[in-house]
Amino acid sequence: MTITEEYKTRPEITKVLSLSIQKHINPKNDTRIYLAKEVTFDYATGHAVRVDFMQFKPVNNSVSGIEKGDFYCYEVKSSVEDFHSKNGHNFIGDYNYYVMPKEVYAAVSKEIPYYVGVYVPDSKNYEGEWYNLRCVSKARKRDRIRPIHEMLFMMFLSCAREVYKYEKNEKEKMLSAISVFSEVSIDTLTETYDKIVFMYRIMLNVPIEEYPIEKLSKLIP
Repeated sequence: MTITEEYKTRPEITKVLSLSIQKHINPKNDTRIYLAKEVTFDYATGHAVRVDFMQFKPVNNSVSGIEKGDFYCYEVKSSVEDFHSKNGHNFIGDYNYYVMPKEVYAAVSKEIPYYVGVYVPDSKNYEGEWYNLRCVSKARKRDRIRPIHEMLFMMFLSCAREVYKYEKNEKEKMLSAISVFSEVSIDTLTETYDKIVFMYRIMLNVPIEEYPIEKLSKLIP
Protein backbone atom coordinates (compact mmCIF):
# COMPACT_ATOMS: atom_id res chain seq x y z
CA MET A 1 0.00 0.00 0.00
CA THR A 2 1.42 3.38 -1.03
CA ILE A 3 1.33 6.47 1.15
CA THR A 4 -1.40 8.07 -0.98
CA GLU A 5 -3.52 4.93 -0.68
CA GLU A 6 -3.20 4.81 3.09
CA TYR A 7 -3.54 8.54 3.74
CA LYS A 8 -6.14 10.55 1.84
CA THR A 9 -5.64 14.17 2.89
CA ARG A 10 -2.74 16.54 2.23
CA PRO A 11 -2.16 17.30 5.94
CA GLU A 12 -1.90 13.58 6.72
CA ILE A 13 0.52 12.91 3.87
CA THR A 14 2.59 15.97 4.76
CA LYS A 15 2.81 14.84 8.38
CA VAL A 16 3.96 11.33 7.46
CA LEU A 17 6.46 12.57 4.86
CA SER A 18 7.86 15.06 7.38
CA LEU A 19 8.32 12.34 9.99
CA SER A 20 9.84 10.07 7.36
CA ILE A 21 12.52 12.54 6.30
CA GLN A 22 13.40 13.28 9.92
CA LYS A 23 13.80 9.56 10.62
CA HIS A 24 15.77 9.11 7.41
CA ILE A 25 18.25 11.84 8.35
CA ASN A 26 18.49 11.02 12.04
CA PRO A 27 16.99 7.60 12.84
CA LYS A 28 18.57 7.33 16.30
CA ASN A 29 18.25 10.94 17.50
CA ASP A 30 22.01 11.40 17.33
CA THR A 31 22.98 14.82 18.73
CA ARG A 32 25.91 14.91 16.29
CA ILE A 33 23.46 15.22 13.39
CA TYR A 34 22.47 18.86 12.98
CA LEU A 35 18.88 19.13 11.77
CA ALA A 36 16.29 21.89 12.08
CA LYS A 37 12.75 22.23 10.76
CA GLU A 38 10.79 25.21 9.44
CA VAL A 39 13.90 27.36 9.16
CA THR A 40 12.86 30.91 8.24
CA PHE A 41 15.00 33.54 6.54
CA ASP A 42 14.41 37.26 5.94
CA TYR A 43 12.03 37.82 8.84
CA ALA A 44 9.72 40.84 8.68
CA THR A 45 10.17 41.31 4.95
CA GLY A 46 7.84 40.84 2.03
CA HIS A 47 9.95 37.96 0.74
CA ALA A 48 10.50 35.76 3.79
CA VAL A 49 11.31 32.15 2.98
CA ARG A 50 10.89 29.04 5.11
CA VAL A 51 12.67 25.77 4.46
CA ASP A 52 10.81 22.69 5.71
CA PHE A 53 13.95 20.90 6.90
CA MET A 54 17.60 21.89 6.89
CA GLN A 55 20.62 19.79 7.74
CA PHE A 56 24.22 20.90 8.22
CA LYS A 57 27.07 18.47 7.56
CA PRO A 58 30.47 19.77 8.66
CA VAL A 59 33.59 18.05 7.35
CA ASN A 60 34.67 17.77 10.99
CA ASN A 61 34.38 19.86 14.16
CA SER A 62 37.46 21.99 13.54
CA VAL A 63 37.09 25.62 12.47
CA SER A 64 38.03 24.87 8.88
CA GLY A 65 35.91 21.70 8.90
CA ILE A 66 32.84 23.67 9.94
CA GLU A 67 33.50 26.41 7.39
CA LYS A 68 33.75 23.79 4.63
CA GLY A 69 30.50 22.09 5.67
CA ASP A 70 27.47 21.71 3.42
CA PHE A 71 23.81 22.57 3.95
CA TYR A 72 21.04 20.24 2.79
CA CYS A 73 17.52 21.60 2.26
CA TYR A 74 14.41 19.41 2.08
CA GLU A 75 10.99 20.56 0.89
CA VAL A 76 7.96 18.32 1.47
CA LYS A 77 5.35 18.14 -1.29
CA SER A 78 2.26 16.05 -0.64
CA SER A 79 0.46 16.42 -3.98
CA VAL A 80 0.74 17.80 -7.51
CA GLU A 81 -1.28 20.85 -6.41
CA ASP A 82 1.12 21.37 -3.51
CA PHE A 83 4.07 21.13 -5.90
CA HIS A 84 2.55 23.74 -8.21
CA SER A 85 1.90 26.20 -5.37
CA LYS A 86 4.26 29.17 -5.18
CA ASN A 87 5.35 28.29 -1.66
CA GLY A 88 7.85 25.67 -0.55
CA HIS A 89 10.52 25.81 -3.25
CA ASN A 90 13.20 27.45 -1.15
CA PHE A 91 16.38 25.76 -2.27
CA ILE A 92 19.09 27.82 -0.67
CA GLY A 93 21.41 25.00 0.39
CA ASP A 94 24.44 23.38 -1.19
CA TYR A 95 22.29 20.30 -1.83
CA ASN A 96 18.51 20.48 -2.22
CA TYR A 97 15.80 17.83 -2.23
CA TYR A 98 12.08 17.36 -2.63
CA VAL A 99 10.30 14.73 -0.52
CA MET A 100 7.12 13.55 -2.27
CA PRO A 101 4.95 10.50 -3.00
CA LYS A 102 5.91 8.32 -5.98
CA GLU A 103 2.74 9.32 -7.83
CA VAL A 104 3.58 13.00 -7.48
CA TYR A 105 7.14 12.45 -8.68
CA ALA A 106 5.86 10.58 -11.75
CA ALA A 107 3.60 13.51 -12.59
CA VAL A 108 6.07 16.37 -12.07
CA SER A 109 9.50 14.83 -12.66
CA LYS A 110 10.11 16.86 -15.83
CA GLU A 111 9.37 20.10 -13.98
CA ILE A 112 12.01 19.58 -11.30
CA PRO A 113 15.23 21.60 -11.73
CA TYR A 114 18.23 19.48 -12.71
CA TYR A 115 20.12 20.25 -9.50
CA VAL A 116 17.27 19.27 -7.13
CA GLY A 117 17.15 15.67 -5.90
CA VAL A 118 14.06 13.69 -4.89
CA TYR A 119 13.20 11.26 -2.10
CA VAL A 120 10.07 9.11 -2.30
CA PRO A 121 8.51 6.77 0.31
CA ASP A 122 9.35 3.14 -0.31
CA SER A 123 8.28 0.50 2.19
CA LYS A 124 6.64 1.34 5.49
CA ASN A 125 8.98 1.20 8.45
CA TYR A 126 8.59 -1.85 10.70
CA GLU A 127 7.52 0.43 13.54
CA GLY A 128 4.56 1.45 11.40
CA GLU A 129 4.63 5.22 11.93
CA TRP A 130 6.65 6.37 8.94
CA TYR A 131 8.03 5.24 5.59
CA ASN A 132 11.57 4.32 4.61
CA LEU A 133 12.69 6.77 1.94
CA ARG A 134 14.48 6.04 -1.31
CA CYS A 135 16.47 8.55 -3.33
CA VAL A 136 15.25 8.41 -6.95
CA SER A 137 17.24 11.45 -8.08
CA LYS A 138 20.44 12.68 -6.47
CA ALA A 139 20.95 16.40 -5.88
CA ARG A 140 23.82 18.20 -7.57
CA LYS A 141 25.90 20.61 -5.54
CA ARG A 142 25.04 24.24 -6.13
CA ASP A 143 26.87 27.33 -4.92
CA ARG A 144 24.72 28.90 -2.23
CA ILE A 145 24.39 32.65 -1.84
CA ARG A 146 23.88 32.97 1.91
CA PRO A 147 26.88 32.94 4.28
CA ILE A 148 27.46 30.11 6.73
CA HIS A 149 26.90 32.26 9.82
CA GLU A 150 23.42 33.29 8.63
CA MET A 151 22.48 29.70 7.79
CA LEU A 152 23.64 28.35 11.16
CA PHE A 153 22.04 31.21 13.09
CA MET A 154 18.65 30.63 11.48
CA MET A 155 18.92 26.92 12.20
CA PHE A 156 19.72 27.79 15.83
CA LEU A 157 16.64 30.04 16.06
CA SER A 158 14.47 27.28 14.64
CA CYS A 159 15.77 24.76 17.19
CA ALA A 160 15.27 27.25 20.04
CA ARG A 161 11.65 27.75 18.92
CA GLU A 162 11.04 24.00 18.87
CA VAL A 163 12.48 23.62 22.38
CA TYR A 164 10.13 26.36 23.63
CA LYS A 165 7.13 24.72 21.95
CA TYR A 166 8.05 21.33 23.41
CA GLU A 167 8.46 22.69 26.94
CA LYS A 168 5.17 24.60 26.69
CA ASN A 169 3.36 21.49 25.45
CA GLU A 170 4.84 19.34 28.22
CA LYS A 171 3.82 21.92 30.81
CA GLU A 172 0.25 21.96 29.49
CA LYS A 173 0.04 18.15 29.49
CA MET A 174 1.39 17.97 33.04
CA LEU A 175 -1.02 20.59 34.38
CA SER A 176 -3.91 18.96 32.54
CA ALA A 177 -3.13 15.59 34.14
CA ILE A 178 -2.86 17.17 37.61
CA SER A 179 -6.15 19.00 37.06
CA VAL A 180 -7.96 15.73 36.27
CA PHE A 181 -6.78 14.02 39.46
CA SER A 182 -6.88 17.02 41.80
CA GLU A 183 -10.09 18.60 40.43
CA VAL A 184 -8.32 21.98 40.48
CA SER A 185 -8.85 24.24 37.47
CA ILE A 186 -6.15 24.62 34.83
CA ASP A 187 -6.08 28.40 35.41
CA THR A 188 -5.40 27.98 39.14
CA LEU A 189 -2.69 25.39 38.52
CA THR A 190 -1.06 27.55 35.86
CA GLU A 191 -0.98 30.56 38.19
CA THR A 192 0.55 28.46 40.97
CA TYR A 193 3.10 26.95 38.60
CA ASP A 194 4.16 30.38 37.33
CA LYS A 195 4.60 31.65 40.88
CA ILE A 196 6.78 28.69 41.83
CA VAL A 197 8.97 29.12 38.74
CA PHE A 198 9.20 32.87 39.39
CA MET A 199 10.32 32.42 43.01
CA TYR A 200 12.80 29.76 41.95
CA ARG A 201 14.32 32.16 39.43
CA ILE A 202 14.56 34.83 42.13
CA MET A 203 16.42 32.39 44.40
CA LEU A 204 18.89 31.71 41.57
CA ASN A 205 19.32 35.46 40.93
CA VAL A 206 17.99 35.09 37.38
CA PRO A 207 17.04 38.50 35.86
CA ILE A 208 13.30 39.08 35.68
CA GLU A 209 13.33 41.79 33.02
CA GLU A 210 11.80 39.32 30.58
CA TYR A 211 8.53 39.32 32.55
CA PRO A 212 5.94 41.87 31.35
CA ILE A 213 4.74 44.39 33.95
CA GLU A 214 1.21 42.97 33.91
CA LYS A 215 2.56 39.50 34.64
CA LEU A 216 4.85 40.70 37.43
CA SER A 217 1.88 42.26 39.19
CA LYS A 218 0.28 38.80 39.45
CA LEU A 219 3.47 37.00 40.47
CA ILE A 220 4.67 39.37 43.21
CA PRO A 221 2.48 39.25 46.37
